[in-house]
Amino acid sequence: MLRYRYPTTSFIARFVLAALVVLACLVPTGAGAQATATPDWNSAGDPLQGAIGLHYGQLGGHGLSFRVPLRWWLYLQVAGGVWHTSDNQQHNLGFNLNYILRQDQRLRMFINAGAGYFYHKELTGASGGQDVFDLNENWNVGGGVGIEYLQGRRWAWKIEADFAHLGKSGDIKVVPQAGISYYW
Repeated sequence: MLRYRYPTTSFIARFVLAALVVLACLVPTGAGAQATATPDWNSAGDPLQGAIGLHYGQLGGHGLSFRVPLRWWLYLQVAGGVWHTSDNQQHNLGFNLNYILRQDQRLRMFINAGAGYFYHKELTGASGGQDVFDLNENWNVGGGVGIEYLQGRRWAWKIEADFAHLGKSGDIKVVPQAGISYYW
């Protein structure tokens, strides 16, 4: 019997990254109606506080993300996703705290700390009439530095470079994180 092979985590990572790049390219850059009002993080009339978007990273999780301000200089981001089929189950949840070091009209520089939980259970075959699953659970923690750029009036993208302690292996590596958000 031919069995469909579900996408791997690396395929999903490439897909999410490609989606982020495409979304960033489609976002208006200030031409037309936006030319009269320059986007500004510091606007008192429109503070651009909470946000929803997509995020990919080994600390902050990958999937749908929500950002909320705890103070004007401290943001909490929660991100995660669920991809389940009968043969392949994956989910993750990540938390990031972003402490703003510098903020001008369109650019923020921040340091961050984060933790992420990743779960992957995949059917690898059958033995003695029973299904055999490969289970991989991992907690990652770490921190690093990043920038966030306000593109247009409400869209922003961010990139980070983080030192992450990858729980199961015990390795400490520099890992990238990226995201795109819509601020309300």
